[in-house]
Amino acid sequence: MKLQLGRAEFAEAISWATRLVGPRPHLPVLSGVLIEAHDGRLTCRAHDLEVAGQISVAANVEQPGRALLPGKLLASVAAKLPDSPVVLSIDGDDVLLKCGRSNFSLRGMPVDDYPNPLAPIDDAPSGVLKADAFARLVSQVGRAAGSDEARPMLTGVKIEATTTGITAAATDSYRLSVRSLEWEDGVEAEALIPARALQEAAKAASEAGGEVRIAFEDGQVSFLLGDRRLTTRLVDATFPNYRSLLPSSFETVVTVQRAALAEALQRVSLVALGQTNTPVTLSFADGTVTLKAGGQEGAAEEALPADIDGDGLDIAFNPVYLLAGLEATGTENIRIQLQNNLKPAVLRPQPIDVEGDEAPPVEDFLYLIMPMRVN
Repeated sequence: MKLQLGRAEFAEAISWATRLVGPRPHLPVLSGVLIEAHDGRLTCRAHDLEVAGQISVAANVEQPGRALLPGKLLASVAAKLPDSPVVLSIDGDDVLLKCGRSNFSLRGMPVDDYPNPLAPIDDAPSGVLKADAFARLVSQVGRAAGSDEARPMLTGVKIEATTTGITAAATDSYRLSVRSLEWEDGVEAEALIPARALQEAAKAASEAGGEVRIAFEDGQVSFLLGDRRLTTRLVDATFPNYRSLLPSSFETVVTVQRAALAEALQRVSLVALGQTNTPVTLSFADGTVTLKAGGQEGAAEEALPADIDGDGLDIAFNPVYLLAGLEATGTENIRIQLQNNLKPAVLRPQPIDVEGDEAPPVEDFLYLIMPMRVN
């Protein structure tokens, strides 16, 4: 193997591939990145048996070949190279890397011991989304997924797709996030995708731009983003029937400025920092929402104006979960829909009606959050 390519392209490829090299791989060989030179391209691959990534960049390939190199070391080297072309070649078991005045000899790992990574299946049914819209959908929904491996059904994001749109949902049993989006090019499919893999795909989409094609296959899903692709096994579990959790009616509906509420929440919850399960209570009454919190070291209270339709009530939430919902909604105003202080509340984007004009459309998004019991 011998090739030459730009330093920026090399660093980008290695950085992308090494994201999938876990801190404690199941097999020592999985700590490596497989690099292959052929047909005028350098292709870098990495996987952890569950999620596989690949990126291909243009290169001047003088002699094709492949090598398996330690991922962490390779990433560290690539990030610090000078701004000069990179030349890679094989010398016995080592890979020689030259860049300007820098020279490295990197000990190769046994290529034949590297397990074949997951790969997309040709002609799998697929749908297309704008990359920025896909990244935002994952950002809004993925934050509600659970991390407890003992409950695998909660560690994934449920995807339900028709030919016209896609709906994503995630829950950790304390909150639920649901977002719907129209396809650019649709497909009917259903999958429970690991939240970690989905977030990696969204990060790649943000970096690559353009479009992302999502291919739904038997037991796996692939995300195709230009010269990058990510393939992940699906979560082998049944996602809860989240639609049964959604309230059909509300006693109180509150409209409030999202940023103002988020800032007040951050200030009031300071007295509860470091104290487990310390709630923030929201009191809705007389055109005002009042936030209150107290801990061993003090108490805090702040009020701000709100449009309240219905009966007033007091309800308490985990401030971390509530703030995540406010951040996910992202609009200037939000609508908080309430039943009572023991049933879940729903946060939605609130359209703004300016001087009687028709309100602009808002995202089809909701964030359901369970209240906390307080004495």
